[in-house]
Amino acid sequence: MSHANDEKTIEQMTAEIRAVNIEKGWRTADGGLGATSFGDYVALLHSELSEALEAYRDHRLDDATGKREEIWTHAAMCEAPIFQGYRPAKPEGVGSEFADVLIRLLDTCDVCGVRPFERDLTLADVFPVDGPYLISFGDWIAWLHLLTAHLGSTKLADDAAYLLRALIATCEHFGLDLTAEYERKITYNRTRPYQHGGRTLADH
Repeated sequence: MSHANDEKTIEQMTAEIRAVNIEKGWRTADGGLGATSFGDYVALLHSELSEALEAYRDHRLDDATGKREEIWTHAAMCEAPIFQGYRPAKPEGVGSEFADVLIRLLDTCDVCGVRPFERDLTLADVFPVDGPYLISFGDWIAWLHLLTAHLGSTKLADDAAYLLRALIATCEHFGLDLTAEYERKITYNRTRPYQHGGRTLADH
């Protein structure tokens, strides 16, 4: 199947997420679990959804990304700093947080060895689910939380496929381009230091 503008397939996104997470210390070198249990991954998905709600409370649907960061180095104590270039600004806002949900979901499926959709499909090929009657942004987040809570390790492929369809439906409802937000976030994640922030659920 050919795709306009060489849009990445879900499988290509999954491989990219795996590579970045291994490089940044969130998964083991062989691509295995970077957390202690399946429940850890579900809890992290809930965390990303809650961050989307907080982003909406702070910025509504606006892109809140700041300015790119200048990088300077000091060759020696007495010498003037040397400008090395720019690090991209961290994407901020609801769209960016939904990209994190997507990244977490595909990573969860990958570490569990399941694929929610055929390997050659892009996000644009995935038909959004018809959700329940929802009014507020909080309603949509609560619905996604409910679907996340229903993720099960024994039927993860089906549950994850439905959650992804619901995430796509949510982004379409609020006029957010999930593919573009993913590209911004994964590009930024490549620039981050090893285990940035030091926050991990892993015991090793």
